[in-house]
Amino acid sequence: MRPQQSRSLVFLQQLGSGVREGYAALPGLEGTLAALYAGARRTWPDVALAEEDFLRHLAGCLPRDEDPARVLATVHAADLYLACACARGDAAALVTLERHVLPKAAGSVARLKASGVDPAEVFQLLRERLLVSEGDRPARMAEYQGGGPLAAWLRAAAVRTALNLQRAERRRAHAEEEAEALPLSPGAGMAEVELAYLRKNHQEHFQAALSDALNALPTRERTVLRLHVVEGLSLERIGTMYQTHKSTVSRWVARAREAALEGTRQRLAERLRLTSGELHSLMRVVQGELDFSLPSLLSRPGSS
Repeated sequence: MRPQQSRSLVFLQQLGSGVREGYAALPGLEGTLAALYAGARRTWPDVALAEEDFLRHLAGCLPRDEDPARVLATVHAADLYLACACARGDAAALVTLERHVLPKAAGSVARLKASGVDPAEVFQLLRERLLVSEGDRPARMAEYQGGGPLAAWLRAAAVRTALNLQRAERRRAHAEEEAEALPLSPGAGMAEVELAYLRKNHQEHFQAALSDALNALPTRERTVLRLHVVEGLSLERIGTMYQTHKSTVSRWVARAREAALEGTRQRLAERLRLTSGELHSLMRVVQGELDFSLPSLLSRPGSS
């Protein structure tokens, strides 16, 4: 803390007008803020976060329409301190999170293991979603606001991630079953026979090529596609997250799909020795199965 700046000043500077006045009027605000910071340091002694950074983060997380005294009395300041340090990529904070907080969320996901969800995969994906920043956008761990225990917030996030993986896997399995069970009519033409052959013999090649094409997308387009396809967020909601209009998000999604298809085509052309006609037919299969394959592939660790 710089000598010329009090804790209260650092904290209040982050609040908007109409909110700042309520907190400024609190008796003993300086002491309250000092106590919150000191308590957080005692809770997580191995994590070093500057007091100014903590106070700014605290101010940015507080609800604007509730009683200031009650808010400061009930906020989970120590968990906010740890979440802020994790969002900043602090190594000690990440170790602390792994040792002391994430294990508390593991039980809720372990109960879903019988349904085919791998807890290790869930938490790997959760780490990537919460702890990795995307361009100018901070890591999503910064979205935790201290209204409840951090462990409970992570538990809910882990369950959502597990359910998304479960739904994606069910869609993929259902699509594969339908494709395998699709009978050819006795009078099927050569085009239909060819498509069935390509679908059966090149499914793994298609999945691998599409996966590589998705991983090659720019981070923003891959993330927006995942948010829309896997997590089911509306274009308007994603636009709010990126502070842009939903029409722009729509263009991002369309561009990502087109780039994924083109990248898949290029990779299949490189890996398979198909005639131009066979490649054209295979791409018809790819386009038809794209919507079934995207949720599963985008849900995999390393795809976001």
